[in-house]
Amino acid sequence: MTHPKLTTVSNTQTLINSMKDTEKYQRALDLFIESVYKPDDKLRSCAYNQQCFDELMSIREHVIDYIHTLKSKHNSHNTLSSDKLENERPLSKWR
Repeated sequence: MTHPKLTTVSNTQTLINSMKDTEKYQRALDLFIESVYKPDDKLRSCAYNQQCFDELMSIREHVIDYIHTLKSKHNSHNTLSSDKLENERPLSKWR
């Protein structure tokens, strides 16, 4: 028989670990969003030279939209399953 106090400590530790994972995931998403928003002059120059600047900016907007869906889905479902999120919004649309 499991001691009730040990079970409570175990459940609390699991909750703390889960919250830490959630916080890490949110921080990672925030950093990734920052990296997408940050202008990359060299990349944009290459896109301009290869005559695909507008397409690059369009893809950038799609990626930003997708990242925000990850953030909102993660907040509402509190899950770390990227596979589930990708199935809900197929990545082929973003390629």
